[in-house]
Amino acid sequence: MKIDDRRLANWLVSGAVLLALLVYGRPLLVPLVFALLLWAVLNALAEMLERFRFPAILAWVTAFALIGAALYFVALVLANEAAALSAQAPVYANKLSMLWRRIPFERLLPTFEFESLLKQSDVAGLLGSTAASIGNMLVELILVVIYVGFLLAEQRSLPAKLARLQPDANAEAESAKVIHAIGQQLQSYLGVCTFLSVAMGAATYGLLVLMGVDFAGFWALVMFLLTYIPTVGAVGVVLPALMALAQFQALGPALSIILILGAAHFFLTNIVATIMLGRSLNLSPFAIILSLTFWGMIWGVGGLFLAVPLMGALAIACRHLDGLNWISELIAGPPPRPRHHKIRNAGP
Repeated sequence: MKIDDRRLANWLVSGAVLLALLVYGRPLLVPLVFALLLWAVLNALAEMLERFRFPAILAWVTAFALIGAALYFVALVLANEAAALSAQAPVYANKLSMLWRRIPFERLLPTFEFESLLKQSDVAGLLGSTAASIGNMLVELILVVIYVGFLLAEQRSLPAKLARLQPDANAEAESAKVIHAIGQQLQSYLGVCTFLSVAMGAATYGLLVLMGVDFAGFWALVMFLLTYIPTVGAVGVVLPALMALAQFQALGPALSIILILGAAHFFLTNIVATIMLGRSLNLSPFAIILSLTFWGMIWGVGGLFLAVPLMGALAIACRHLDGLNWISELIAGPPPRPRHHKIRNAGP
C-alpha cells in the first residue's frame, strides 16, 4: 500500500491545528457546544409535544418550562445537598472503614482505610477548587443562554444559509436535505437521551426516598448525568449503594440498590433506547471509551459530559456525507446478528 507523503503531511498538520484550536479555544467552544445541545433538546421536546397534539406555542412554552425546572432542580441540589454531603463525607468514610474491618474475609483482603483515601486524594481541596469555579460556571451559563437565544431566533433560516454555501443549485437542494436529516436525527437522539436520563434520575430518587437513604436528590442528579454516558454510566449505581452501606451498616440495602437500579439502567439504555432509536446510533463501547478519554483530557469534566453526544453527532453527520461513511462504520457497534431461516425442502 503506497502512502502519499504530501497528503499525509497535510492530514498531520490539519490534525495538529485542529487539536490546538480545541485546547486553546475551550472557553469559547464548551459553552457553544452546550448551547447547541440545549438548543437541540428544546427542539426535540417541542416536536415531541406537538406530536401529542399540543399547539406550537404551548409546546414551546412547556419545553422551556421543563428545561427551566430541570435547571432549578440542579441548582437547588447543588446548593443544598452537595454542600451537606461534602461536610459529612469524612463521617460516612469512617463508617465504611469500620464496616470493612468487620468483613469475615479481612484476612484475605488488605485493610482499606477510607479516611486515608480521602486525605490522600485531597477531596477537601477538590471541593474547594470546585466551589471557586462556580463563578466561571455562572459566566458560561450566561453565555449558553445567550447562544441558545440567538440559535432559536435564526433556526428557521440556518439550514438555508448552510445550503447556500454550495455553488450548484442541485447541490444546494441536496445539502438542505442532508442538513435537515442530520438535525432531525440529532434532535431525536438528544431527546431520547434526555428522556432516559430523567427516567433514571426519577427512579433513583424514588427508590432512595422509599428506602430512606440520605441525599437522595444528589444521587438522583448524579445518575441523571451518568445516564448520558452509555456503558460507563452503569457503574454509577455503586455510588448510592455505598451511601446506603455507610448509612445502614448492612449489605442488604446496598445490594438491593445495585440490583434494582442496575436493572433499571439496563432496561432503559438497552431496551427502551433500542426501541426508540432503533440501531441508527449504535456506538462501539471501545469508541465511547476513546471519546471519553480524548474529550476529558482537552475539556475536563465538561468534555466527559459532551463526549458521547459529540460522537453521536459525528456518527450521524458522517453517515450522510459522501466519503466519510467509513468513519460512521468505524465507530459503530457490532452489527445485528443475521436471522437464520429454516429452508423447507420442496416436496411433493
